[in-house]
Amino acid sequence: MDKIIWRNNAPYAVCLSHDVDRVTKQWYHYLVYCRKGIGSQIKSLGEKFRGDEPYYNFYKIAELEKSYGVKSTFFFLNESHRELSVNFIGRYKINDTRVIKAIKDLDADGFEIGLHGSYYSFNQCDLLKKEKDVLESIIGHPVISTRQHFLNKDDSTWKIHSKIGIKYDSTVGNKKTTGENLPIFPYYTDTGILEMPITVMDTVSMSDGAEERRIVDACRSVADRGGLIMLNFHQRQLRPTEYYYVVDTYKQLIEMGLKDGAMFGRVCDIGKYVESIRKG
Repeated sequence: MDKIIWRNNAPYAVCLSHDVDRVTKQWYHYLVYCRKGIGSQIKSLGEKFRGDEPYYNFYKIAELEKSYGVKSTFFFLNESHRELSVNFIGRYKINDTRVIKAIKDLDADGFEIGLHGSYYSFNQCDLLKKEKDVLESIIGHPVISTRQHFLNKDDSTWKIHSKIGIKYDSTVGNKKTTGENLPIFPYYTDTGILEMPITVMDTVSMSDGAEERRIVDACRSVADRGGLIMLNFHQRQLRPTEYYYVVDTYKQLIEMGLKDGAMFGRVCDIGKYVESIRKG
C-alpha cells in the first residue's frame, strides 16, 4: 500500500501488541534462565512464592499502558497439540479459569483480544476456526485480528484467515532481527486481509543499553518514513525483575511516539482506520 496519511496528520503510527504464549513460569524456566543471572531468578521465584505469578502480569501491563493513555492487542493462544518439546510443554489451556478472567477483564477494559493461531493452525482451516470460535465464545463478540504462533505461515494462511472471518493479520516479521526493512505500511493481500508487518518482536536481544538503542533506532527509521511501528512484546517479558531492558525499551518507544504526536491504536484500530481512508 502507498504512504498513509495518519489520523490528524500524525507523523506515523504505533501499534502495541502482545503474544500470550505462556501464563505460568515453570520450574525448568528458572533453571534455564539462570544464565541471565541467578539473582534475578531468585527474585522471580520469590515473587512466585508470594502469589505474584511472573507470567500472569496482564493487569500490570494494562495499568502501565493506561498510564500513558494507550491500549494494546493481546493475542491469546489455544494450543491443542501435545508433544515432548519446549514448543509445547507448559502451554496454558484457554478454558483455564484465570485465563478466562484475564481475557474477559482485558476485553471489558477496552483492550483488544486477538487470536494467536496455534503452531500447526497456519494451514489447517478447521483447527484455526475452532480456536477462533472458542475465543469468541469467551468474549461474546467476533475476533477480527490475528497473528500466527512462531510467525508460521504459507501460501494458504491468508486464504484461511479470510475464510474464517479474520480481517487483520500481523504475522509477517522477523524472529531474530528487526523489521524496518519490511513493508512499513499496512497492505492488502490477494485475499483481502490487511497485513501489518512487525517492526520489533522481543525475541530480538534487548539485554543492554546498546541493544536497546539499536531497537529504538530501528523504530525511528520507520517513524522517519511515516510508517507503522508494530511492536510485539510478549506479556511474560514485560517484567522488570528479569527483563529490565525489555520493559525500558517498551516504555521508551511509547514515550517516543507520544512525544512525536504519533497515532496510537490497537490492531483493530489501525485496520479500521486504513479501511476508512481506502473507502474514502
